[in-house]
Amino acid sequence: MSRESIMESRKYYQRNKMLSIIRYQKDVSRYDVKKATAYSMTTVLNTIDEMLGEGLIYEEECAEARVGRKPVWLRINPDGGYFIGLEFNGRIMHCVVLDFAGNVIYTKGSEIAESQTHADAVLEMLKENIYRAMDILHGKKGKVLGIGLGVPGYSNKKKGLAISYSHIKGWDNIPLKKMIEEEFGLPCYMENNVSGMIYAYKCLVYNGKCEDMLFVSVRTGARVMPIINNMPVSSVNGFPGELGHVKVSGGSRICSCGRYGCLNTEVSDYAIVSKIKEGIRVGRFQEIAEMVNGDLSDITIVTFVDSVLLKHPDSLNLMKQVAGYLGETFSMLVNIFAPRKIVFYGEMVRIGEPFFEILRKCVKENSLKENYKGLQILGSEFGRDLGAIGAAALVMQEEFDFVEKTI
Repeated sequence: MSRESIMESRKYYQRNKMLSIIRYQKDVSRYDVKKATAYSMTTVLNTIDEMLGEGLIYEEECAEARVGRKPVWLRINPDGGYFIGLEFNGRIMHCVVLDFAGNVIYTKGSEIAESQTHADAVLEMLKENIYRAMDILHGKKGKVLGIGLGVPGYSNKKKGLAISYSHIKGWDNIPLKKMIEEEFGLPCYMENNVSGMIYAYKCLVYNGKCEDMLFVSVRTGARVMPIINNMPVSSVNGFPGELGHVKVSGGSRICSCGRYGCLNTEVSDYAIVSKIKEGIRVGRFQEIAEMVNGDLSDITIVTFVDSVLLKHPDSLNLMKQVAGYLGETFSMLVNIFAPRKIVFYGEMVRIGEPFFEILRKCVKENSLKENYKGLQILGSEFGRDLGAIGAAALVMQEEFDFVEKTI
């Protein structure tokens, strides 16, 4: 690396470290930045002047009554740039725009019809959503700093390759990153759609310092993202987090992986809908049949949750069965990772305490007392666009590396 490259790299790191301090600490002055970084005052002043000139930050006078000269606070400028994020699975696609301060200024969900579950249609939807997001920025399109993608199934984020996903036909070895970068002329970053969700927590909830936690998503499949000592438990090779392919006791259905008894076949959105349709054919779940006027193709996981909330007996029994399978699996995770928190994400979060009480009881009964003590099991505070928010936050992370510690 040349001397010029080393100097540029150093300036990049210094700028991002200062941005991190300004972003995550309240009421920061130039002197506070100097104390927190141990950089020389000349370096701090020059870098802050550059960031002011670029519009990344702005100044705000202290409004408090003080003796002597009032400090000038440094603030992140929401209009300093924008991050576009998209996430999808076999049922739905979400797109969001985050401003430079991490605020969601646009969100849009689009259902993926069964006739659209093939690669060409999904790729076209991706592009349409990105163009729509850019249109809402009007004259600020030039301030879009990158595009983040939360990609379902198996992918190689380093190569930008979407390898496979069983719920979209023809979704095989697609050079997704290259396609999006060539289409829009912007940096594109990829991550598994569930793994990418953790960036929303990292950047927008925990300010870069996650406690020991397990993030578990159950939608078209079940995945887990462990964060231990502020670091993800991941791997260089393989596809970590595939909770849905853990075998469960009593499971006998065939999975998309070709094996029998995987968790996905009992708790995923597709599995639940399949069980309901089978039940209707033998006279069960009649309330759900009435909800969709007899059209079984209209049954979704949303229908099921609505039915549980209405206390329909068959749906309540199925919910208890699903919570039991998940509780059994959570117990295994608790004994392996000993987290302080399990955050559950998926449509079933809407059921609330009746669902979480079963989970907690099962985990308490099947995990070590020392590991369960103080453990929180709760639903995600984010909505259905969490994956897209995480994908946008991934761009924020990759382009600016706001936080000092890597998650």
